[in-house]
Amino acid sequence: MCFAWPENIGYLLLLMPLALILGYGFMRQRQTREAVVGHLVAEGMMRGVPMRVVVVKKVLLFCGIALLLFATAGPRFCSGGRPVLRKGADIVFMLDVSRSMRARDVLPDRLGQAKQEISTISRAVAGGRRALLLFAASPLVQCPLTTDREAFDALLGMASPDLIEEQGTSFRAAFELAGNLLEPQSERGVASSVKGEKIVVLLSDGEDHAGEVQEAVQLLKESGIHLFVIGVGMRQPVEIPVGEAADQVKRDENGKVVMTSFRPETLQRLARDAGGLYFRSKADQTVYGDVSNRINRIAAASRWVMEPGEREPLYRYFLAAGLVFLFVEFFTGSGVKRQN
Repeated sequence: MCFAWPENIGYLLLLMPLALILGYGFMRQRQTREAVVGHLVAEGMMRGVPMRVVVVKKVLLFCGIALLLFATAGPRFCSGGRPVLRKGADIVFMLDVSRSMRARDVLPDRLGQAKQEISTISRAVAGGRRALLLFAASPLVQCPLTTDREAFDALLGMASPDLIEEQGTSFRAAFELAGNLLEPQSERGVASSVKGEKIVVLLSDGEDHAGEVQEAVQLLKESGIHLFVIGVGMRQPVEIPVGEAADQVKRDENGKVVMTSFRPETLQRLARDAGGLYFRSKADQTVYGDVSNRINRIAAASRWVMEPGEREPLYRYFLAAGLVFLFVEFFTGSGVKRQN
């Protein structure tokens, strides 16, 4: 058995104080009954809820809560592992196309510099497949994994904020989709003699309006995906061009000019949490050389890795069992009749 969200296993520690609370409550209830009528006649005079029923109810309550907490860790059936030889690299380029990427603190703008980084990295990395994922508030697969470099370059050139109607920036959905591109559901559990290293290259200015990316980043890390994060932009606040000719600036509902600033902290945290690397692309400093060299070293090093054979989710069963225990606990003893 393995876990989809192992960070939640710590919640099981709550069972220790819960057991103490339930045990203490049982002892207090028993002592109160005996103090009122005495040890020998307690069961005879207070048959409304026999002590054995109280014990059963507390055991059911404990087991129900334990199963619900265990379900939060996402238990899965993993049928062992299989050796897979990895050589080469499959790369998903995650390109932020939110409106703030039109800012011109780097030339021609942040989006233009990010495209140049992607194009150069793609050409410098030998072999493997490329995919392009655009994202703002929602993600869009601009190009699935392909070995056709000309098609990839053509689709990269078409990348624009206009392709995604819902603006803003949300990393979580984009990371989840990137993981699915590198390992589609249809290919999971299917034996493969040779697989390329799985790599995600994220290019963004760091603005994240949605948050909550920890779970998606953890899934990338568990899947053995290498993450390279490239921050594009400058620290100074700058206007956001809008319009077809980009000859206007973005304003809020009060007519005030909206400013955007490069935010490296978010990107640095993403790289750190995923065990990846962070790079800074500025007006006078591109990073495609460093990134492509590191990817080439990863792609050139053949290595055997163990991958789970099957991953069958089990948390639904634990969740259902926990609810059943709580349901039974609720009705246990409700039909006991009091005797005078």
